Amino acid sequence: MKAFLRENPAIGFGLGLPLLLAIVFLVISGIPALFVDPPKYDVIYATGYHSYQEGVQVAVVGGQVQVTLRGASQSNLQVPRLWRYFAASGAVQEIAITLPPNLPTEVAATLAAIPIEVADLEGLSVDPASIAPDGYEFRSGGDRSSGNIVGELLVSSRYRHHAQLVKDGRAIRLPNTGNAYYNQQTRLIGWVIEP
Repeated sequence: MKAFLRENPAIGFGLGLPLLLAIVFLVISGIPALFVDPPKYDVIYATGYHSYQEGVQVAVVGGQVQVTLRGASQSNLQVPRLWRYFAASGAVQEIAITLPPNLPTEVAATLAAIPIEVADLEGLSVDPASIAPDGYEFRSGGDRSSGNIVGELLVSSRYRHHAQLVKDGRAIRLPNTGNAYYNQQTRLIGWVIEP
């Protein structure tokens, strides 16, 4: 094999250069993870979220997460799934939204909001800004991790349809955010400031 490559250096160069470039790109893509601090704040996000006027709505009001039901019948009710990403461990916990058992029938006719108690959200102080106090930004859908050509080459296309936390070239993919038909189905609720 060595003799063949010595006699045909163009073939050896043609085989070796792509391998060398792949190794260089792998090394370069790992550099931000070494120099950028990991996230410090937990994030709450919703999947399967539709911004309709009716249905289950999740919002941050006065630093508290409020879940309400607005003018929808139970037969076609869309309920988003809430998740909490723990920055310290990288674990994810689903936050259950349990609808009241006896919803009044007149809710479907009006747009009056019925509050829904969610035990896992009580007492949490949440900041709804798109950028956390530690500088991480929530991105979902067709967003890119970097605005330059190197970032375009290094970031796999599978990350473009998942939500992720991004800071200075470091991207952390959030679990349970893929396979959405529309990128607006994954939505940031907020950053947990105080547990």
